[in-house]
Amino acid sequence: MSIVRQKYHITVTNLSYLFTMAKAPTLLIGFLLLASSYASSFSRPSSASKLRLQQVLVVHRHGDRSPITPLKDEEFWQSQLPQPHVIEGIAKGTTLIRPPEGNPKHGAHGRGPFGQLTMMGVLQMASLGERLREELTGGTLFTDEKPLHPKRIRIMSTDFPRTIQSVQALLTGLFEGAQYTDTPAIEIDVRNTNSYLIPDPQPRQSPTQLVLESHLAKRPHLVAKEKELKELAHKVTDALQDHLGEGALSVSYGIGEEQSHDNDDVDAQTNKKVPLAWAKLAEILTCLHSRDLLPPTLSKDDVEEVNKHVAWRWFENLSHPVLAKSAMWTFANKLVEDMEQKVKCVKKVEEEGTGEEYIEEPLLCIYSAHDSTLIGLLCVFQLEQPSSWPEYGSYLKAELLREELDGDTKALEYWVRFSLNGQVLRSTWMRENESNEPVAMVPLSKLADMIHAEHDIYCEQTGSKLFTWKKGALLHSKSQ
Repeated sequence: MSIVRQKYHITVTNLSYLFTMAKAPTLLIGFLLLASSYASSFSRPSSASKLRLQQVLVVHRHGDRSPITPLKDEEFWQSQLPQPHVIEGIAKGTTLIRPPEGNPKHGAHGRGPFGQLTMMGVLQMASLGERLREELTGGTLFTDEKPLHPKRIRIMSTDFPRTIQSVQALLTGLFEGAQYTDTPAIEIDVRNTNSYLIPDPQPRQSPTQLVLESHLAKRPHLVAKEKELKELAHKVTDALQDHLGEGALSVSYGIGEEQSHDNDDVDAQTNKKVPLAWAKLAEILTCLHSRDLLPPTLSKDDVEEVNKHVAWRWFENLSHPVLAKSAMWTFANKLVEDMEQKVKCVKKVEEEGTGEEYIEEPLLCIYSAHDSTLIGLLCVFQLEQPSSWPEYGSYLKAELLREELDGDTKALEYWVRFSLNGQVLRSTWMRENESNEPVAMVPLSKLADMIHAEHDIYCEQTGSKLFTWKKGALLHSKSQ
């Protein structure tokens, strides 16, 4: 099998300009994750020990895309997409694994040229593959004894064209120039991934999640913020009216905005049409601004203010541990179980060796998803928030590290370290014994305990329990 790039010379030099054009506005997020009821402290690994990388899990956002919301200039947005031969080229050497019944289509799936990976996005993801190859080869994860090879990786993706094509492009960069004989195609597993790799699946994993989202959206500080920014929402909506294409009002998605209806209803307070949902406003503005297509009545400051508010809304809702786990527990638990399985595999090899029935757990697991996926994982794992919204091609990395005494191969502990685009994110739920600072890595066993911790929401007036997260399920007071 040969995974190569055809008809495009993809280098760091010619990507630099494209990345400058593709970047969404930087958003400074000045708020903290809500503290979980689960907290712990620990001592860092001994200075006499060493850490050996055992496995890496990468969850990445797709590359640059066209707007999800249909706009009028379809011909322009079609021109931004990769040509068919490019799509065919990056798909070589891969095969999709879908359930027989198919996957439910999400409201953010896109139609026609909208919601699709652009040529710029293909280049971004190929470059990310190159970056991962540089980070993980040369003795860090892949070694001379266990070199980078398709059999040592596992791929999953949401069933969206833009995420599937993104990871296919990533693989062209990861395996650039590699030649393998008699190697089966790399499987990209999209079975049921639309139901748990994003925090707002349609339908939700539990109908109760929508009830919880509605409850949290009514908190006084959120209502006050919406009122404060209502004029901005109307201003941007009015400016975008001439850009909206057929079917634009029917697109619906997002935490806390799932039941938003963009229509001709009139806001009783302002006597104006109800503005577009914030998620729509942000994604349209980002796509237009990156291509210098903003309406003349809008400025870069308007784009930044809308995007900043959308970021605030997402984090403010998903940082609540009950909603974070309702939305992302299934995926987060899978990541933890992936690492636990790797540990079991390593221990079995140490005890029994590699017999005929031995199946090596992958060294690298890649999950192709969305910005909402990254935000959801940051919240459910209670990691430090980055200084900017995860841009196209951003990647969250979880490294499984084995602690050993120098000169001894026996494992003392297994640790997990998270990073976003190469920047280590500390775990806010665990503190160092001496400094009480968030820790840069946590024991895998403690991470598993935290993921399974239970949480409750109580009524402020009566003190009665409203929602409970318990044993992997969201419960409402009416059903407890």
